[in-house]
Amino acid sequence: MPKLPRRNPRAMALKTLIRWEKGKPLLDEILSEVLVKSVLPDPRDRAFCGELVNGVVRHLYYLDYVLSRFSEEPLERMDPQVRNLLRLSAYQLLFTRVPARAAVAEAVKLLKRGRGPWVVSFVNAVLRRIAEVRDNPPEPPREMNPVTYLSIRYSYPEWLVERWLSRFGEEETERLLAAGNEKPPLVVRTNTLRVTRQQLLAYLRSEIPEAEPCRYSPEGIILHGFRGPITALRAFRAGWLQVQDEASQLVSYLVSPRPGERVLDACAGVGGKTTHLAQLMRNTGRIYACDLYPWRLERLQENARRLGITNVEVISGDVLESVKALGGNFFDRVLVDAPCTGTGVIRRHPDIKWARKPEDLVTVPQKQLALLEGLAGVLKPGGVLVYATCSLEPEENEEVVARFRERHRGFEIEDPRKVLPEAAAELVDEQGFLHTYPHRHGLDGFFGVRLRKRS
Repeated sequence: MPKLPRRNPRAMALKTLIRWEKGKPLLDEILSEVLVKSVLPDPRDRAFCGELVNGVVRHLYYLDYVLSRFSEEPLERMDPQVRNLLRLSAYQLLFTRVPARAAVAEAVKLLKRGRGPWVVSFVNAVLRRIAEVRDNPPEPPREMNPVTYLSIRYSYPEWLVERWLSRFGEEETERLLAAGNEKPPLVVRTNTLRVTRQQLLAYLRSEIPEAEPCRYSPEGIILHGFRGPITALRAFRAGWLQVQDEASQLVSYLVSPRPGERVLDACAGVGGKTTHLAQLMRNTGRIYACDLYPWRLERLQENARRLGITNVEVISGDVLESVKALGGNFFDRVLVDAPCTGTGVIRRHPDIKWARKPEDLVTVPQKQLALLEGLAGVLKPGGVLVYATCSLEPEENEEVVARFRERHRGFEIEDPRKVLPEAAAELVDEQGFLHTYPHRHGLDGFFGVRLRKRS
């Protein structure tokens, strides 16, 4: 396979796609590693590379369908570099404003580095045919099986389409699939330790005129029209904001910690919810933030320093083992933002839909239940346990909660509308569960429940 140039954003995108296709590792991690090793000094080139990679993964099945209509050579028989270059170029032709001439010419330029004339001619011909129908590309016929049609049209695995069809029906499933393919808005949370939302919004509008307040979270702001790295904003560097989707912000309100309390964030990650909890506690009390991965906790600490937060203690390693050292009923509040299949955040991480398998909905809930049960004992009598996921699947949400309560009858579901912002009351169902959906609310898909431990 010819070596790809390191200063070309399309070449770096191609390299990333080849690596991702080979083993389906986390796309964000591969892309980050490739960009670090590349020599793309222009932030626009780095952003373009990321756009191409995520776009191809987001629309993979549909791109393959279109390519199959114009190529006599089956995609699965092609060299990985040729196959992914065709996808990369087809994505530019069908989903971006890149001029057709540039998309085709750049593909040919990359192929000429060590490829024979037949391959170059073949790719050039396929892409030119697609360019001719750019304004009216082929669509899978609606007359085919609904599962197959929706799977191809919106690029989702058939097993996931099938289960959503059985739950939501065809019309709503199509809206859900389409929403998962949309680029999500950039949402930030006001750091109320330093500034009010009104003050931050007024400041941001000098740089981002279309910025507007979120509907459900009283601290959220949507940065419509913003282009470029968030770190370039002066308000970010000053510690006035933190990137966090609106649905994720609502989970912290479910916990509703009070100043001076001791709180456990059992799966803290890079600290979006941890730092929000600290704000709600007015930077008092103590938050113990646990995560398996030290690099995530390093990011958490960086965010805390930038935001001026000092009441967080990080603990690296298995949370169930770590809390044993603390002993007894130690915490006033416990947040279990559990590892999950992530079907609610596909619009942010399109590789999720290709990484998940039906059997995950058996194994993952078992781990989630074990986590809940292992942490139930560290909560004080009368304390609050919040269980949340970014999954849309009942097996990981309602069913885990039901199984937990069958074994731990001392926990009762508390009406979250008492602690959520008033506008978010409509997101709570009759069972007391918080649900958000990309196609219904324009938010990431989240589930949350507030459980009170009886005294």
